[in-house]
Amino acid sequence: GGFITRCDFIRYGLRRVQTDLLSNTSPRLRNCMPKYYAYILLSSKSHIFYFGLTKNLYSRVKLHNQGKVKSTKAHLPWKLRWYGVFSTEKETRDFELYLKTGSGKTFTYKRLVPVALKKDFERGRIPR
Repeated sequence: GGFITRCDFIRYGLRRVQTDLLSNTSPRLRNCMPKYYAYILLSSKSHIFYFGLTKNLYSRVKLHNQGKVKSTKAHLPWKLRWYGVFSTEKETRDFELYLKTGSGKTFTYKRLVPVALKKDFERGRIPR
């Protein structure tokens, strides 16, 4: 438990990438990519974060924005703010669960989504 170090960040196989990477990736290359994603969405409506995991990031974000996910449909629309790529479901679930803890949220706000937070603070909105 505790705070994730830079070594843990590398061990979990996280990669910081552009949020539109999947839409610009060829299907052939997409098929070679690891199978599991942990992701962070930000609600444009209520300015809250949502932490999730999936095997198909593009489809899952689309489902969130179509209102087909019960836990997120009241906060549409959602923007993908960060995702990490993992080789196993266990690693992905472990990291998602970590992100939902107090220290995981601190890590998230400081390292994974600081730009999104900075914009919200500047506009007088503070994410929950």
